[in-house]
Amino acid sequence: MSKSRNRAVSWIILIVFILVILCSSAFIITHTNHECTDKECFVCMELAQCHKSLHTLGTTFAGALQLTLMLCIAVMLVRIISYFHSEHTTLISLKVELLN
Repeated sequence: MSKSRNRAVSWIILIVFILVILCSSAFIITHTNHECTDKECFVCMELAQCHKSLHTLGTTFAGALQLTLMLCIAVMLVRIISYFHSEHTTLISLKVELLN
């Protein structure tokens, strides 16, 4: 796939993700004080589904954020270690004589 197509797909997924969060939140806010009609109230079932989707998306986002932060910390540690390691392994720092 081309780079522009990957970028377009990423934007579409981001927009859908944001719309699901906003629509679920709006439905929960507008229907919190409804009158239940019976045991199988459709509004209550929809509220439970919206709550479940928000919880799932929030958990997914938190997991992705945690993984990203761990990877960033690991990359920073590797860069720091490689910087200090490479600084002391040159011929001049080891004071090796180069004779012809």
